[in-house]
Amino acid sequence: MADLTARDAVLVKYLNEAFGKEKQLEAVLQAQIGRTQNMPIKKRLREHLKETKAHARGLSSRIKALGGKADAGNLPGPDALGEAVGAVTSIANKAAAAAKGPVQVLRGSGAADNELHNMRDAFWNEAEEIAHYTIIEAVADKLGDKETVKLAKGIRREEERMQAFIGRQLATLSGAVIREEVPAGERKPAGARPARRRRASTASRRRTTTTAGRSTSSRTTSNGRTTARSRARSS
Repeated sequence: MADLTARDAVLVKYLNEAFGKEKQLEAVLQAQIGRTQNMPIKKRLREHLKETKAHARGLSSRIKALGGKADAGNLPGPDALGEAVGAVTSIANKAAAAAKGPVQVLRGSGAADNELHNMRDAFWNEAEEIAHYTIIEAVADKLGDKETVKLAKGIRREEERMQAFIGRQLATLSGAVIREEVPAGERKPAGARPARRRRASTASRRRTTTTAGRSTSSRTTSNGRTTARSRARSS
């Protein structure tokens, strides 16, 4: 790390932050896969675990290419203080990764509630990753590092696709929680909107009927006048 230029040290710093997050999420995803009972979610989590491992490998390769060392908690700096902070952060990241997954799946009141909480946390985890890669992409672009820009952009797009999938699950799982925990009679408030729509629909039909009646009357009157005029001409 001592041989890194200031330019490369900045790149390695942000790449290592993203690398640490990817390694942390490997443990979280493994825990979620083991506990989830929702098969579509389980399948997508397995796919994303593979993506996450690939992301970590790509980041590690890029860090090494820049002359740095891939470390899940390393915060590169020019002196021993930077190394000390990196070591502490590494330990904290590993502890969080080990503890977070099991905790996430043991806090709800039911299966649907647990799934919903896990997906909620997964959503903001993806948001954090997207932020990491948005920063890396911007920094690398300003420093003229096209390889790092390409890497960050590709990973960011995969994280965005995963977040979009999770976002769709939030609405679905919210409905499942309602069905699981709220009696049917309490799911809609008194005086629900559909009743107002029915009243509006009835009023609309009445207006249509009235208008149609007036139109028919007008045609009858007009026809009557025309017949009377025709008879007068004949006589």
